[in-house]
Amino acid sequence: MTTTAALVVNDGHDLEQALKRAAREQGINLQHARPSREALHTAIHEYRTLFRPQQEQQLKAQRCIAAEAMQTFSRFGPRLIGPLVRGDGPLDKVQLLLTADTPEQVMLALNDQRIPWRDSEVVLHYAGGRRAAKPALQFIAGDSRVELILLDDSGRSDPPRDPMTGGRLEALSPGQLATLLAGTAD
Repeated sequence: MTTTAALVVNDGHDLEQALKRAAREQGINLQHARPSREALHTAIHEYRTLFRPQQEQQLKAQRCIAAEAMQTFSRFGPRLIGPLVRGDGPLDKVQLLLTADTPEQVMLALNDQRIPWRDSEVVLHYAGGRRAAKPALQFIAGDSRVELILLDDSGRSDPPRDPMTGGRLEALSPGQLATLLAGTAD
């Protein structure tokens, strides 16, 4: 697990990518010997604390930017997803899921705030092994990239899935993120 942690912390790989690479390098078949998600998170946290403690501040700063963006887009029910939820991947991007009837509603909100943005797509995983491209809007906040992934109301009944576990994608509400930030106060 140390190799996986090093790939995440030192090289900026996402958790699944790092796990596959470490398994390949060590000749391990992940079908038969996949470490638990909790064990991986513990290893990453310990490795980061020992070898890259400055990343803890970067993680907190990114989460603060996420909290601000969530407040700005509160009417779209924002939820934080991705590596910032657990600190288990690259710390260079804030990813928020937003729910809107149309992407244009979020575009207008960005324009009203005078936030320059560009559009893109993000592929999310769903039940039954399905993948679906969803519209996304990206902008820069300070030194951070913020990606707003847009879901319609069907996202409530068919939520995105975690590509590693197949379970529901872990997402934090604004209140859960505030609690997490309060627990990391210096």
